[in-house]
Amino acid sequence: MRSLLGKIIGYGIIVATIVLIYVAWATNVTSPRSDVAEIEAPIVHISSTVPGRVIAIEVSNNARVSKGDILFRIDPEPYQLRLDQAQAELRAAESEVAQGERNIATEQSNADVAQKQIERAQFNADLAQQTLDRLEPLLERGFVTAQQVDQARTTLNDSLVSLEQALQQSQGATQIIGTLDTRKAQVDTARATVALTQRDLDNTIIRAPFDGRIVGLVMPPGEYVITGQTVFSLIDTSGWEAVAFFRETELASITIGDEAQVFVMADAKNPIQGTVSAIGWGVRSEDSATILGLPLVSNSLNWVKVAKRFPVYIHLHEPPDGLMRVGASAVVVISESQGETGDGSAKH
Repeated sequence: MRSLLGKIIGYGIIVATIVLIYVAWATNVTSPRSDVAEIEAPIVHISSTVPGRVIAIEVSNNARVSKGDILFRIDPEPYQLRLDQAQAELRAAESEVAQGERNIATEQSNADVAQKQIERAQFNADLAQQTLDRLEPLLERGFVTAQQVDQARTTLNDSLVSLEQALQQSQGATQIIGTLDTRKAQVDTARATVALTQRDLDNTIIRAPFDGRIVGLVMPPGEYVITGQTVFSLIDTSGWEAVAFFRETELASITIGDEAQVFVMADAKNPIQGTVSAIGWGVRSEDSATILGLPLVSNSLNWVKVAKRFPVYIHLHEPPDGLMRVGASAVVVISESQGETGDGSAKH
């Protein structure tokens, strides 16, 4: 009886072990779990788009800021002077255009007068020609004297000379009339310069691009910064997410849109709800290397095939502010669901 009882107990332990292994395997298949996870959020390196000396820093390290809050200021004096200079050049260019318009109006008036002189000279020439045409037949019949005919010819010649002079004056007056294309282009250039200098002046005040938290602020006022030089960083507190690394054999059980629970190590008793937003499609192997265009292959081979881990991104829903720190350790458990898996196939 003792031997039979011992066998029953032994078999029972074996069966229980097999059941527990199966339950653990089934649970891992339906609800994958990763202990390799971190809390992440978008981080922007805050810098100035214009060089200059920092005259004031309006925030402190690790402080919360809202979109539009002033972060720091660059000395605006040189940019204000450049703006004043550009505005003066714009006024000068506009003045030249206005003067040019007045000159063109005068030149156009002179051209109109010349055109009227042509019309008058043409009328006098036609009248002199008609007078000569009437007198010449009368000379043969003795009704007019030769002197009268000669005077008519002289008058015609004088009117033709006046017509020619009027034509030349009109041509000269028309050629003098210029255009304002160059001066107007100078005005456009001056306006663009004013806009650029105004933009540079506005950019001496650096504002928060979104709600976030200041990190890495160590620079004091008085430092000279150049364009693109990072002064500190800003964490986008509206984009908290957990990045968990799952084995490639588990990815078939994970779907974009799956619900997930995230346990932050700082408070592992309170789960944070989240949703799978993306599944990574590639990782780089530590063993792959290339030297001078040739692959570097190790002489020894690892016969144990280790499954790769791929990142799975979980968007967090209303995470507690006190637990959210970039790089914080976490545990992620994916809930079972139906839908499209990371490779685009349907999950059953």
